[in-house]
Amino acid sequence: MKKNKVFFLALGFCLVADLSFSQTKLKPLALLKHEENQLFQNAVFSPDGSRVVSVGNQGMLYLWDPSQTFPVTFKQVHQGTALSCAYSQDGKYIVTGGEEKSIKVLLSRDLSEVKTLAGLPAKVREVAMTGNRLVALLQNNEIRIYNTDTWERVGKPRYAASNSKIIFSNKGDRFYAWFSSRIYAISAADGELIQVFNTNYATPTDLAVSSDGQLLAVGFGQANEILRIYDAHDFKQLKAVKKNGAGDYANGLSFFHNSNKLLYLSNAGNPNLMIYDVDKGTNTSVSKGSATARTSISKDDSKVILAPKSINSIQLMSIM
Repeated sequence: MKKNKVFFLALGFCLVADLSFSQTKLKPLALLKHEENQLFQNAVFSPDGSRVVSVGNQGMLYLWDPSQTFPVTFKQVHQGTALSCAYSQDGKYIVTGGEEKSIKVLLSRDLSEVKTLAGLPAKVREVAMTGNRLVALLQNNEIRIYNTDTWERVGKPRYAASNSKIIFSNKGDRFYAWFSSRIYAISAADGELIQVFNTNYATPTDLAVSSDGQLLAVGFGQANEILRIYDAHDFKQLKAVKKNGAGDYANGLSFFHNSNKLLYLSNAGNPNLMIYDVDKGTNTSVSKGSATARTSISKDDSKVILAPKSINSIQLMSIM
């Protein structure tokens, strides 16, 4: 009997040890900053994970090597605050949007300017680019689609919440946005509505699409469930995560590139970065006290950047 106790104790220790070592954790690597009065508005990894681009309140664009804590290069691209930035899906271009109502398209290799779209009716809150389509969300709720071969606008005007995200599918044939409790799937080819999904639940706070394009994660606030996972094509609800306390909401959503794990920020009291494994249905805390408006994960899933708005540094963390 004594031997059996020893065996079960040893087995229990192995199981606990296995659990603790298999859990994902985030470890701080560096704070990316340049000037004390530089307040960053957005930051994202390049598609290959070798660079980080960021923009901020002085209209500056910074290009970073994630292995260093100082910028590789920088350039003023807007007068006033640069509000948004994104890489094209192939990594060849960087797109930025500014409060002076313009969009800039730059070559990512040397930051030389390819195109300026000026004279827009409102500030540019969000930009995204894939193939020969560039999509911008303006402060006046207008979504604009451009053909980057001709720089002509595509389709009729569409509208979304001014704080919506613009998220392309992995194929680049459609993008997602929200307005009130409705989520739109919009054709990148002609701007036509593919589908309108009314959550009949709450107003979204963030969106993310899995790397295989099959899953759509939606963050919510002021609701019992702060995170729902839908089929990206028919919007059938697959999974949900309940709130962690009063006032909780989910933002900073990013899917890992090589699994159906989702990184997000839970905002009940002290901010808490979580990883939700869609396949297993498990929810794990990986970093407490790290507030962020956005997250971006490197292609090999080894690093993540936390990009809070109007803060003078960007936190770079390793995923362990």
